[in-house]
Amino acid sequence: MRHTDINAFRPVSDGAVGLRELNERSREIFKRIVETYLTTGEPVGSRNLSRALPMTLSPASVRNVMSDLEALGLIYAPHTSAGRLPTQSGLRLFIDGLLEIGEVSEEERSHIEARIAGNGRHRAVEEFLAEAGAMLSGLSGCAGVVLVDKQSKTLKQVEFVNLGPGRALAVLVSEDGDVENRIVALPEGLPFSSLAEASNYINARIAGLTLAEARSRIEKEIEQRRAQLDELTARVVTEGLATWSGSGDEQKSVGVLGVIGPTRLNYARIIPMVDYTARLLGRLVP
Repeated sequence: MRHTDINAFRPVSDGAVGLRELNERSREIFKRIVETYLTTGEPVGSRNLSRALPMTLSPASVRNVMSDLEALGLIYAPHTSAGRLPTQSGLRLFIDGLLEIGEVSEEERSHIEARIAGNGRHRAVEEFLAEAGAMLSGLSGCAGVVLVDKQSKTLKQVEFVNLGPGRALAVLVSEDGDVENRIVALPEGLPFSSLAEASNYINARIAGLTLAEARSRIEKEIEQRRAQLDELTARVVTEGLATWSGSGDEQKSVGVLGVIGPTRLNYARIIPMVDYTARLLGRLVP
């Protein structure tokens, strides 16, 4: 008969498992299972675990804890009589709370700084991020991922297409060829010619500007009555820019940087590498 250590776990609310549900013994066993998987890709059994633990536990005691970890959805047996592997939920819990993050080596720091900052600071955001993605791919052996926030892209063209009473399709084209569409509400009584007038007004002012810069400039002109637009057309212009901008927050984030690879990544090395690169970019981007 299996004996469960009633102090090992506390009830879990709403199915969510956190580190607070594990006592020291359970954390250590869970940590060893995940670390073995990340190193070897192989399941680990109770006998090998009992030998590797810093505490004295019999294989039977280890099996009891492993059974409870499995019941919580943190580990599983790939087949009968096998050891245990972490589940996706277990791996996420480990990364969020138990992973011991390493430091970026001096050699890696020098390499990152040389690739990112070595060519000077006068480059577009997209160039900085593309260089960072390629550099991380080389250092990590994984695919570098770069997502540029739409508000950091420079704009090329804007068009408003009539969709019938009260609606128009707002089309935004960036300098790199990306196209984004949004449905915008039109003021009642707006003449058809106002859509073309709104497009022409915006296009005459957005060259080389980001969405946030264009919105700030145009809204200031309209507020100061320098836009030379009638009230209804001005509303189309501001509604269109506000729709693309979302909440309208100013450039808190210019993009997302990361890597994609197999589940068995060297997280302790790659996480600080990505973090260091992101912080460096934060100081360098225009």
